[in-house]
Amino acid sequence: MKNLLTSKQQRVLNFIKDFERQFNETPTYEQIAEGLGIKYFNSVRQYLLALKEKGYLEIEENKKRGVKLKRNDEETVNIPLIGSVSCGMPMFAEANIEGYIPVQRNFFKNQFKKYFFLRAQGDSMNEAGIDDGDLLLIESRNTANPGDKVLALIGDEATVKFYKLGNGYAVLLPKSSNPDHKPIIVKDNLAVQGIVVEIIKGKDLVI
Repeated sequence: MKNLLTSKQQRVLNFIKDFERQFNETPTYEQIAEGLGIKYFNSVRQYLLALKEKGYLEIEENKKRGVKLKRNDEETVNIPLIGSVSCGMPMFAEANIEGYIPVQRNFFKNQFKKYFFLRAQGDSMNEAGIDDGDLLLIESRNTANPGDKVLALIGDEATVKFYKLGNGYAVLLPKSSNPDHKPIIVKDNLAVQGIVVEIIKGKDLVI
């Protein structure tokens, strides 16, 4: 996805949006630098050029307030990409935001729910359409129904598997062409973190 935003680019874009809503005009380079504590105007310009390249801004050169938001940007919501999650053996889910991915606002049935992206690793869900390097759109929630593809936390380790309930225990089921992957039976220390609602194939990404 060529329009993936880094955390710093998202911060600059948010500042411009908030400034325009408050003052009904876009900020100058100086106001962006001062508002965000950026020392060098050239750094501000690099952020703005990146936002222009990714389709969020228009820039009119030699104008004091030459930065203009593209109106179609308001039709999208930027969803954070948060590290990686194992689709093999469980691994620690890193909470570092790698960037933001714009998604059409009308894609979400309920815009008040919280969503985030994770990058899949491993092959334990390859027969469920999840391959190594795919992006998983996760709806953040702490409950799931049997058969859901869940992001599950076991202690401090996270994994994506099919969810099944037994009598006093839960089963996290892989679906893989690799016979090494076995069901994980969990009696305690299991927390559902979300469910997979969309898969973006790694071959379609141009990040």
